[in-house]
Amino acid sequence: MSVRIKTDDDLFAAIDEYGILPFWDEDGFSAWQLCDVNFMKLWYMRERVVNTKKVAYGKFVHKKATFVRLDLLPSLCALRRDGYDFDSLCDEGRVSSREKTVMDAVDASKDPTPSYALGKSIGIKGYDTCVTSLQNKTYLCVTFKHSYMGSALLSRPETLFGYDFVRSAYNKTNEQNAAILAKTKGLKKFTPEEVKKILTPTV
Repeated sequence: MSVRIKTDDDLFAAIDEYGILPFWDEDGFSAWQLCDVNFMKLWYMRERVVNTKKVAYGKFVHKKATFVRLDLLPSLCALRRDGYDFDSLCDEGRVSSREKTVMDAVDASKDPTPSYALGKSIGIKGYDTCVTSLQNKTYLCVTFKHSYMGSALLSRPETLFGYDFVRSAYNKTNEQNAAILAKTKGLKKFTPEEVKKILTPTV
């Protein structure tokens, strides 16, 4: 029987069970669909669970907010990045000026960067779309500053979870990393077409 989410421990258990778990989808597979509390309780539960750094969180699936079990993060990063660090992409001229501006601003701060404040300070057109794209490519992930609606903080996954850990699956092929991710119970909730898209490099 699948976990029903009422507490922080239940949310951890659901992430562990499914491996890849979208936060919100009113009609489809998500933490919300597994939840037995109201949305605001789930909202704050998400904030607390993500801030433990025992799971990864960002717009990783269909560019929507998704929990990822930590042991799967290296395979997701290696696959989505096609083995390329962000700096390597820059060297090859495969990064937009907007993406570089955002990443440079995140790197300039020693602490996780508030997304809203960052957007206002750098003032680039299409900021939200750019940040979503960088999360989808796994170059950015999210934690939270506690507030009424939870202020999203941007970091490189390497900053939160360690350089060696995040890049520990770079030595595997895309096919090997895709096979690891495809075994998760969470991906079995998507259509074959959706799974194919999820397991395709994004750079």
